[in-house]
Amino acid sequence: MKPVRVLIALRISNETDASTSLERQLQDCTTYVNERQHLGWQVVGVARDAHISATKSHPFERPELGEWLNNRAPEFDLLLFWKMDRFVRKVVDMQDMIKWATAHGGKALVSVKEPVLDMIGPFRHVIIDLFAAIAETEAQNISMRVKSFQSYAKSKNVWAKGNPPYGYESFRDTDGAMRLRVRENQKQVIREMYKRVVEHGEPYSTICDDFNARGIPSPAGERMSERRKKNGTPMPVWRSRTITNILRAETILGWKCEEVKVPKKKYGVSQAILTSEGKIRMADPILTDEEWAKLQQEMNGRPGAARRSTKNTTAYRGVVLCGGCGRNLYLFNPERQQGKPVYRCNKSANRESCGKGYAFRAEKVEELVETMVLGTIGDFPMHERHYVKGSNNSQRLREIEEYVTELQRSIRPGGKNSSGFAKKATEEEIAALYEEHDSLAAEGDKPDRYEYRDTGETFRHMWERNKGNEAERTRHLLKAGITIRLHPLIKGVSNTTDFGGEVDLGNRSEPFTIH
Repeated sequence: MKPVRVLIALRISNETDASTSLERQLQDCTTYVNERQHLGWQVVGVARDAHISATKSHPFERPELGEWLNNRAPEFDLLLFWKMDRFVRKVVDMQDMIKWATAHGGKALVSVKEPVLDMIGPFRHVIIDLFAAIAETEAQNISMRVKSFQSYAKSKNVWAKGNPPYGYESFRDTDGAMRLRVRENQKQVIREMYKRVVEHGEPYSTICDDFNARGIPSPAGERMSERRKKNGTPMPVWRSRTITNILRAETILGWKCEEVKVPKKKYGVSQAILTSEGKIRMADPILTDEEWAKLQQEMNGRPGAARRSTKNTTAYRGVVLCGGCGRNLYLFNPERQQGKPVYRCNKSANRESCGKGYAFRAEKVEELVETMVLGTIGDFPMHERHYVKGSNNSQRLREIEEYVTELQRSIRPGGKNSSGFAKKATEEEIAALYEEHDSLAAEGDKPDRYEYRDTGETFRHMWERNKGNEAERTRHLLKAGITIRLHPLIKGVSNTTDFGGEVDLGNRSEPFTIH
């Protein structure tokens, strides 16, 4: 019996202590497989994707499942998920998965809680599309209900959604409504921030370093579930942006606020909600109006920090690395450097400096990347990757052997094909089966696999075709595992246009592909 290799796909949007855990999903999926061991089912892998929305994230884009689908498809025959809404919430996503499964050797998609979704039978696509439509409709209905309630609650003295602002906690009041009250331990942290910023003039980074050293949990650390802590997930730390966001928000005055998007930017700012009756008081203030005014005056008087550019931030990210620590370089537009964009070491930007403080002018980085890439791999051929379904020749060999034995018996004296034309035709059929048998025996069994076919194009052609599309160029470099470590040519100079690089071609066991 040929084994059925099962990949278990787990997903959850918000992994909290109260949510349906990935462990629960895994337990049910494993039991489902064990009950079918007599059919040859065996688990070959588990894709765990926590904090991933099925509405916003296509299966191909998820960190772990995407790796299996995009690069490890020959390693499994069946994709098993706990329930349809744990897998997809859009009909078009399910249709994409069905097409993908069909094109990759006819892989099966199976739901533990909805056995009717098993991709077996002539109406499997219709049934799966129907359940996917139900999941998508339910997601839309939930979204509409949530938005409707949030719109109603926006102008009321109630807390309708999400985590409370730092310094406060939610509670159920005597009328049954959720409201906010001061959280004493966080209040003391905010009061300390105020004193150190206004009275002592300490840099935000110094305060962060001290908080982290003392083990004071950051806002994200406070919200971290016990399950993630037990799993060894690193505790989020304090950063300068965390402190400025808290001290800039009027929530510490007790007002109800919302995040307002900054025009042409990807980030937003906290702003008090205004109604016809003025601002909405949610809880007791942590700072007085006079303290707030002093705090804002002090913060406004400090020099603006370099903000990472929201344009082209992904250009060569993961490809260009710091020569000092080997970490990613990020694109910044520092106002204090005459507006000239630079690639900076991310550790340096987050005050976990590698000790080098390297920064490289962006225009020179892009020139160097192109020169080094094309000079090293420009003439390498590009290939197309094709999925090839494996062959199980052993079964066919047994069928041939049994059939040949039967045919030989029929041409013996007294057999139904023992003379004349029938005998000659049977002998020709036996000869043809012998030839097929020898060919299959020499070939042997072959697993599912990828095959690469030359396109006649080189890496240089791909590069020139994507001129101005750094994202696509970066995708090919990352896929190939190519990195370039940058370092200044003049010792002791950190922000420079005089720098060089070292190319690492990564793992060249597979050819460059256009997929």
